[in-house]
Amino acid sequence: MAAGPDIAAPSARVTLGFLAAGLGFLLLPVSDAIAKAMGIGGVHPLQIGWGRWLAQVVYMLPLALCFYGRKALFPKAPLTQIGLGLSVAGATVLVFFGLRELPMPTVTATLFVAPLIVTAVSGLVLGERVGPWRWGAVAVGFVGMLLIVKPGTARFEIGSLYAVGAAICLVLYLLIARKNAGRNPPMVTMLWMGIVGAIGMTPLALPVFQAFTAEQWLHIAIMGAVLTLGHGLIVWAADRLEASAMAPMPYFEMVTATVLGYVVFNEFPALSVWLGCGLVIGGGLFVAWRETRR
Repeated sequence: MAAGPDIAAPSARVTLGFLAAGLGFLLLPVSDAIAKAMGIGGVHPLQIGWGRWLAQVVYMLPLALCFYGRKALFPKAPLTQIGLGLSVAGATVLVFFGLRELPMPTVTATLFVAPLIVTAVSGLVLGERVGPWRWGAVAVGFVGMLLIVKPGTARFEIGSLYAVGAAICLVLYLLIARKNAGRNPPMVTMLWMGIVGAIGMTPLALPVFQAFTAEQWLHIAIMGAVLTLGHGLIVWAADRLEASAMAPMPYFEMVTATVLGYVVFNEFPALSVWLGCGLVIGGGLFVAWRETRR
């Protein structure tokens, strides 16, 4: 009878990881909608990105100091923390640039190339086992990605390049988050992501900086809160799931992005985007199902 809890514990750990990651990715498009609205209002994406990371530092610094004291200011593996912060900051800003050119659902759908790459390279980079079933899911998802992006056609816009660049940064973020799993508490990791992002964005934002209005500061505060919570859940989940299992979680962003894109900006994905998403999400969910069967 004593074996029962030991068998159930890993399953519960995986389930909680999936729930946290899913909720985290569902929240992220809320910040994208705020950033897109601010961009439409004339604020430069670099300045929006800087404000977003500054807000995260404001939120996380008192929390991290309260729970971990001065140790929060001296994280383990600092170079890894810097890589994590730069990769996610790059992804965020490139998404903000892409949102100026493309509808929210299209930018979000383009980002789905990231988990496909993570699944493909997790064996090489992290030493995780990637079997033939996962490779098949990657191939199906890649076809779906081509339907979304449509390279070589008139629909392949500069916004698509921004989104693809963001996806590459997201790959680095997911891989480094997994590599960094367990080295620092999620709260400390979130604090240093904010510090690195804010410092890294400062020299880029200065040439285009214009003073925020009170309303814009409120938008930045809300954006920072949403992204801090969302990425915090993702980092927490990364401590409990393999990178290849985390890979399909960003697909949940499509739900929020589609609803907000339609309600706020009157945007709706084209048929090819839906078909591509179906293939990508199908492949990703299959990867997740295989993970729970291990």
